[in-house]
Amino acid sequence: MRAKTLGILAVAALLAGGGAYYVNATRNVAPVDQAAGTLVFPDLASKANAIASVRIETNGAEFTLKRDGEAWVLPERDGYAVEFDQTRRLLLELVALRVSESRTANPALHAELDLDGAGKDQKAVRLTLADANNAALADLLIGRSRFGRQGTAGDGTFIRRQGENQVYLARGRLAPERDAAKWLDRRVMNVERERIASIDLTAIDGERLSAGKKSPADNDIELAGVPDDKKVKSAFDVNLLSSAFEGLDLEDVRKADGLDFDAARERAVYTTFDGLKIEIALVQDRDTRWARIAASFEAPAAPVDPAAAPNARLHSAEDTAKQAAEIAAKTKGWAYRFPDYKVEQMTKRVADLTEPKTPPAEEKKESGG
Repeated sequence: MRAKTLGILAVAALLAGGGAYYVNATRNVAPVDQAAGTLVFPDLASKANAIASVRIETNGAEFTLKRDGEAWVLPERDGYAVEFDQTRRLLLELVALRVSESRTANPALHAELDLDGAGKDQKAVRLTLADANNAALADLLIGRSRFGRQGTAGDGTFIRRQGENQVYLARGRLAPERDAAKWLDRRVMNVERERIASIDLTAIDGERLSAGKKSPADNDIELAGVPDDKKVKSAFDVNLLSSAFEGLDLEDVRKADGLDFDAARERAVYTTFDGLKIEIALVQDRDTRWARIAASFEAPAAPVDPAAAPNARLHSAEDTAKQAAEIAAKTKGWAYRFPDYKVEQMTKRVADLTEPKTPPAEEKKESGG
């Protein structure tokens, strides 16, 4: 049993213990509401490690977080990894979810609390936790939130167990993400802009753009091939070319199968001074531009001393090779949709970054007579 599973067990046990403490601490207080303070799913802590899937439904759409060994994946994105901590946090919130007070049991009032259902044009979020045999372990509708008057301590969420009419106000804010893509493990890579040595972009019509630095100590990226009658418009914009892979997060992902990346004409190749090489191929599929990534390590011709140019944030050969292998393993077989501003950095042309040395004469404005 690996550490992540143990983490769920340990915290679940702690939460269950906390529940016992709560019951003992309030034993002498006459309850106004018999449900107040009780766990919404009393048995869930003991079944936490049996949870194999979480189906999320809202407004008629649905997707599933599925356990795959010690990881979680999203089948609706071809099985791409989801963010483990986000999933773990949701499960722990459900294990620890307690009733603050009972509310209406009148179905006619469910819609006022956004608890009439999770179908199309309905506002509830339905969470269904199931085991490996698809037997439900918890089934819950989540409705409106109530915000406390003093900080978050008084926050609450209206809930209803699926199949019951009774509505409860639960403690805390329970607001699972409704967008499937936002459950994904979104960070693809982070390559600091200071490490970039060369950039080679090929546009769809074959036009090339080359840029880079001569030394890790240089501050600015230099644009090559600027026509004699042109000049760089903005050194800042040229330097932005090197930030394409800094904090690179996906917006969506799918299997690369079915996309003809071998025929891709839009391409980008980046190298770093410490030997990381990243190659991008871009293809258009309907209204989405998909990117395939390849990463490798090519030892620099001369050994790199990270301490010699600390501002360049270079890595040792061992660490760079490790990073290349990790990026390659993570991205192999996948096609990514990245934010538009990142794609723009990978597809710039010389004309985008230059302007005439002598601005064209301003057209004579008509005086109007």
